[in-house]
Amino acid sequence: MHEVDVDKMMSRISAHQYREWMAYERAAGTLDLTYDREILAQIHEVIQVNNLLTGASMRKRGQKNPAGKFRKVKRAHEIHLPDEEEEPTEDEDFDEDYEEEEEPEPKYKPGEYNPAMDPFA
Repeated sequence: MHEVDVDKMMSRISAHQYREWMAYERAAGTLDLTYDREILAQIHEVIQVNNLLTGASMRKRGQKNPAGKFRKVKRAHEIHLPDEEEEPTEDEDFDEDYEEEEEPEPKYKPGEYNPAMDPFA
């Protein structure tokens, strides 16, 4: 990697330009890869959501999503934090409830008159 010679750089820029760069960095943040990492994390999460939606459209009722579940991408400031316990999502709760439900006994036997099914009633 190329090392920056600070003395050489300071001899090429004026004090006014240096102060402008200091003000820019104070306003916009340091010039590092934080922005790039944040954008990549967001892209990764959007791809996950797309896969989850595609998987949800292909599954049958009561089946789990083949794409798994959404996992938030850890940001740089979150890497060394303790892991939070994951709570089931609403979608997973729905699937569990749906699998346990049993269909009620029909009131009317097939072939009997059912007023709820009569289109002219």
